[in-house]
Parts: sequence; C-alpha cells; structure tokens
Amino acid sequence: MVTLGRKWFILVCSVVCLTLSLAACSPKPKIRKQQSKLDDPSHHVLRGQDMIRENRWTEARREFRLALELNPKYPAALAGKALVIANESTLPGKSDEERENLRDEAKDLLDQAESNAEGDRQDGQVELMALRVVTMLKSDEDWLEDAEDHFANAAELFEENINLQRLRSEPYYYMGIAYREALELGKASEQFRKVLELNLSFTKEANEALELLDKILRAEPGTRHGKVIAMSPSITRGDMAALLIEEFHLDRLYKRDAPAAQYDKSFKPPNPEFVPPQERLREVPVASDIEKHPLRIDIEAVIDLKVRGLEVSPQHLFYPDQTITRAEFALMLEDILIQVTRDRSLATRFIGDSSPWPDVREDAFYYNAARTLVSRNIMTVESRTRGEFGPQNPVHGADALLGLRILKDELDNYVRKPQS
Repeated sequence: MVTLGRKWFILVCSVVCLTLSLAACSPKPKIRKQQSKLDDPSHHVLRGQDMIRENRWTEARREFRLALELNPKYPAALAGKALVIANESTLPGKSDEERENLRDEAKDLLDQAESNAEGDRQDGQVELMALRVVTMLKSDEDWLEDAEDHFANAAELFEENINLQRLRSEPYYYMGIAYREALELGKASEQFRKVLELNLSFTKEANEALELLDKILRAEPGTRHGKVIAMSPSITRGDMAALLIEEFHLDRLYKRDAPAAQYDKSFKPPNPEFVPPQERLREVPVASDIEKHPLRIDIEAVIDLKVRGLEVSPQHLFYPDQTITRAEFALMLEDILIQVTRDRSLATRFIGDSSPWPDVREDAFYYNAARTLVSRNIMTVESRTRGEFGPQNPVHGADALLGLRILKDELDNYVRKPQS
C-alpha cells in the first residue's frame, strides 16, 4: 500500500515533468535569416530611431520589428518598440481600456529591454529610451522623478565611457523635453542650453526648443490651460475660444470699448404680441455639437462676440475639435483688430498689392489679414529660409499665445480707459 507522502512525491514529480515537457515542446520565436550585410538589428534600430525623429511612427514600428525578427532579445529594439507602443497609447479614438493595455505593453517591453541589456552601450540606449517612454506615458504621479532617474543613469554611462561620449547631448535634450512636458520651463531651458554647450548632437533641435520656450515666456500664459496649449503643435477651434476668453479676455476687451448704453425711459404702450420669457419656445441651439464639450462656456461666449472665422455654420455646428490653420488665425485676429480700433480701412489696406510670399495669392480670402498681422509683427512668416507664410499649416500653440499677447498690448492704446 502506497503511503500518503509517497503519493504526494509522485504527484509533484509528475507535475514537474509535465511542465518541463510543455516548455520543451512550446514553439520558440522563429529567427529570420539575415538577407544582407545591413540587415542586422543595430541597423534597423538606427533607422527606427530616424523614423521617430521624422514622426513616421508606422515605419519605425516596422524597423524595430525587423530587428526583433533577427534577435528577439535585442535590447534597443525592445526599447524602441516600447516607445512606438507608448506613442500609440496617446493617439485619439482609443478607449481607456485600450490605452491602459498599450501602456502595460510598453512597460513590459521596457522591462524586457532592461533585463537583456549588457554593457554600457546597451544599458545607455535602454535608459535613454526609458526616459522618453516615461515622458510620453506620464502614467504615474511621480513620472518626472522616474524620468530624472533614467536621465541620470544615461548621462553617467555616456560620460564615463570614452567610446560613448559623443552621445552625451542626448540625455540632456530628452530631459529638457520631460521638463517642458511637466511645465517646468526654467529647468527645460537649462537642459537645452547644456545641449548647445556640449555642441555634439541635437543642437538644431535644442535651438528650436529654446525658441519655442522663448515664445511661451514672452506670451506669459496666465492659466494652466494656456500653458498646456503653448506646448501643442496645433490648436482647435475650441482651444482658440478658451484662449480668447481665459487668456485674452476678449469679452472684457469688447465691453470696455463699448459705448455707454442709452436707456429710453419714456412711456411705451403694451405690445399685444409680447410673450413672457418663460412661455417662449426654445429656439434651435446656437451650436448643436458643443453641448457636452468641456469648453462649452468659452465657446458660447466667443459665439456671442461674433468673431470672424469662429462663427457657427448654417447647420448650427461649431466644429470645436477642428484644427485652426494660420490663414484662419490671421482672419480671426484681423477681425478683433478691426472691431476694437473701429478702423474699417484695415480690411482692404493691402488689396491690390503684390503678395510678398510665394505660397499666398493676392485674391486669397485671408491675404489682407495675413499682410496686416505680419506688418504689425503679430504674426511671422512660417519659413524664413523660403519666405513662405504657410497658410494651411496648423497654428502652434506658442505662436497663438504670443500673437494674442502682442495684439492685446497694441489694442491697449485704443481701448477707452475706465474713468478714475
């Protein structure tokens, strides 16, 4: 008769044997055969990183996949794929569950990369990519501290290894991005200036980042919404409405400039067609697509002010999530300028003149507005090298804020000051 202890021993041995058998039989990742000399993981990782710098995320994903087909444990490819997945989690149109799953996948890939990294070069690559992933995800309250840890590790590795010192600029650049995302603009500026001081790589990107920070600091956004918009490469019609009300205080500006109200207190006989307000039927809503929009109050205020370019369509739609182009932005600011100064001649001042920009026709609906704003330094050309205005390009948040700040300063000379 078999004892109870022996039964347990036999059972445990059976389970162990079964587990080992399943592990031996489980399919291993199929390794793709190298097809050319440059078809190797390091080359594909470099190309993937190039694609990310060009905002070509689909191509980047393909390059990291090709690298992992050759070596499923290649650390830099795993970390690169983690960054691609992290970016995917930020795209619009995804449910909270989908975003969370993508974040978890990105973190898991980073863990795999860290586990497989060997030597200073691979460790440094993974730490640098981890800094970028953490910054993009911002999934934890202490994400900035995590970013600082990854930065410190990467900077130390690149500094101490003589063969990696040419990469010293990269951690500072990406830490600058992290501080900028956290709205710590002073610290971000220090990091970008360190990149220029080292003068190794990312100098062009750091210089552009400093120019952007300069615009933001000059614009002096007074609200958190304004600071967040300042970082955005584009703004929507809803964002613009919020900026005009919260940052620019357009409603107050218009009221300050309005003539004093005249009241007629003479007797008027009752109007037989009068209907008490509580009995009136509700008319068609001003804009049917803003009812649940988080910026609805600001949008309604701007609609009431009748700013050209921010009107409601005949179908009673405002399109709050539609991106604003530079041409549309020029039209809006010109209308505000005309309304406050009451100088109607501004609307036709440049009509008949030759266009100074190769990408703007003289008969374009926004031509006069663009000329007016550029002549007053409220807007600038998009490309100094090519001399293009860039009418169909989106308005960067920093440019929008700075333009509004300059316009407000100019309008202060026209607005009637309150009587003391």
